[in-house]
Amino acid sequence: MKREFDKERFKKELHQKMKPGVSWWALVGIIFFFFIPEVITYFWGDELKVYFDNIANLQTNDLLKNLYQKTGEMLSENSLLNIAIGVGFVYWWYYERKKLD
Repeated sequence: MKREFDKERFKKELHQKMKPGVSWWALVGIIFFFFIPEVITYFWGDELKVYFDNIANLQTNDLLKNLYQKTGEMLSENSLLNIAIGVGFVYWWYYERKKLD
């Protein structure tokens, strides 16, 4: 006997299982992924740039040298886009949390 495929039920269950949970761990993840790196680059960005430039000067491979230089440049500046995305996720987390209460 062939089982009948219920498309609406499948879509509903898929939506429920794919939706991320609204837990305190989600907030901690947002903070660690979006805000902590920006705080680190704000306070120690210049030191990170000097460190990666020193490593780049020791490299003989041009590809690695370029990679370390670009990494140093990336870590020496704060990203407003990263902060904006983090604020958006925190707002989403707060909004979803309020819907559950």
